Amino acid sequence: MLYPPRKYRMISPLVTISGPLSPSNIDFIKGTGCRKIVSIGGGFLHPDVMPHVKQNQMEVVYYPFPDCSQVNEVQDSLSRVHNQVLHLAKSGSRVHIVGDVSLTDVACLVGTLRKSQGWALGDALAEAVDISDSVEISDMLNAINNFEPAHPSSQFNLGE
Repeated sequence: MLYPPRKYRMISPLVTISGPLSPSNIDFIKGTGCRKIVSIGGGFLHPDVMPHVKQNQMEVVYYPFPDCSQVNEVQDSLSRVHNQVLHLAKSGSRVHIVGDVSLTDVACLVGTLRKSQGWALGDALAEAVDISDSVEISDMLNAINNFEPAHPSSQFNLGE
C-alpha cells in the first residue's frame, strides 16, 4: 500500500510538495516518478527516512530557510531554491519539495513559482495561504510579494 505524505499536492506534472516525509512515504514519492527531493527549511529528512531514499536511488538537496520575518535572508533563500527548482524542472526532472510541518517555507516557494508562471499576485498569494498552516501569514505574503524572478520576461513551464 502507498502512503502519500502529509499535505501532498501536485503543483505541476513535474513538481510536487508536502510536509515532512516518513519512511512509508518514499515508495509513494518514487511511484510518481520523482527521483529528486528538495528539502527546505525545517523539512530536513529524518535519519530514519534516509535509508529508504538511498535504497530507492533518489537524490536529496537541502536548502536552509530563515524565518519569514528576516526579509533579506528570505529573498536570498527563495532565489536560490527557486532557481534550483526551475533548473530541475526545465531539465525534465520530477522534483518533490519537502517543508516543515507548517509548510510556510514551501508556500513561499510555490508563491514565487506561480509569480514566475505569470499568475496574478492575488491568486499566487491565495494558494500560498491555502498551503501554509501558519497563523502568522503577513511575513509570508510580503516575501512572495517582494520576490522578483531573475528573468521576469521569460515565464517558465513546470511541465504543463
